[in-house]
Amino acid sequence: MSGGKNPVRWEVVRLLQDVTVASDRYIDAAARAEGLHRTDLHALSAVVRHQDANEPLTISALAQRLDLSAPATTALVDRMERNGHVERERSERDRRRVTLASTDSARSTGARLFMPLGRAIDSVASRYSDEELALVARFLDEAAEAITEAGPIHRDPRAVSPAPRADAGTPARPAPAGAAHATAPPAVVPFPETPSA
Repeated sequence: MSGGKNPVRWEVVRLLQDVTVASDRYIDAAARAEGLHRTDLHALSAVVRHQDANEPLTISALAQRLDLSAPATTALVDRMERNGHVERERSERDRRRVTLASTDSARSTGARLFMPLGRAIDSVASRYSDEELALVARFLDEAAEAITEAGPIHRDPRAVSPAPRADAGTPARPAPAGAAHATAPPAVVPFPETPSA
């Protein structure tokens, strides 16, 4: 179909949107059930993944990952620490460097909330061969990168600033560096790891 829309590709795009919406709904319900903020679950997911990879996050790195301002991230970490989900740890080599670690409480909370989802996805994955799953994994990895790169903050930082009012005499200024952006982070399925068959 030269010059036109490829129907198969557009069906994939539509299905990705469906997955995102379904994931968003699950995460919203899980957060409400536990009395947590949605952003808390995104933050815990990031902390756990980096901790498991032996690359613990600093607060500034978490702010960049979640696209939050420094004050908002500090408030987020303070809240999660009060709830017993993360701990601040000082590096033995550089005592000025503070990283974040998840607690046993956070992991048990994650298991309780997301193990049903992990089992459901694992059930679907079990219907495919390793070769097929490798292709799906490659596509999703590249799609996630493409979505990130397509975001307005990567095209023009001013794109996430409020539009000027019609009666405003001066143009809107770009959002300050480190400010929270209008776009929410992509939906993710946090911990635990998908269970084995």
